[in-house]
Amino acid sequence: MNSSYNKLIQNLEYLKLKQRMIHLDETIDFMTNNQLSFTDTLIKLTDYEIDMKEVNMVKSMVKVGAFPHFKEVKDFDFDFQPSINKQQILDFTTLRFIEQKENIVFLGTSGVGKTHLATAIGIAAAKKRTSTY
Repeated sequence: MNSSYNKLIQNLEYLKLKQRMIHLDETIDFMTNNQLSFTDTLIKLTDYEIDMKEVNMVKSMVKVGAFPHFKEVKDFDFDFQPSINKQQILDFTTLRFIEQKENIVFLGTSGVGKTHLATAIGIAAAKKRTSTY
């Protein structure tokens, strides 16, 4: 006869709730050691699944964006291009310009970092679930 624990594992497996299955023992131990309520324990357990779904959604949105490479603002060397206003670029990653229905145009000579910055802003948008391409 199966124990309740094994039945729970089978149910999680059947429902394809992989993160809950992976973190079940850890969550049970955490619940026992910290005297969590049943509801708080379920919240902790479901947070694992939500976190993984968010990670996968971001990956999917970035993939759909078809960016030439995966470069973010944090990877840009602002010291190499001191003429670029770092605060302005960081403001662009908040996507405020989209909410205000504005456009961004990068002009400059070859090798300045226009593609890197445009891609970084696009990736920031994709991470916030804004449709990009």
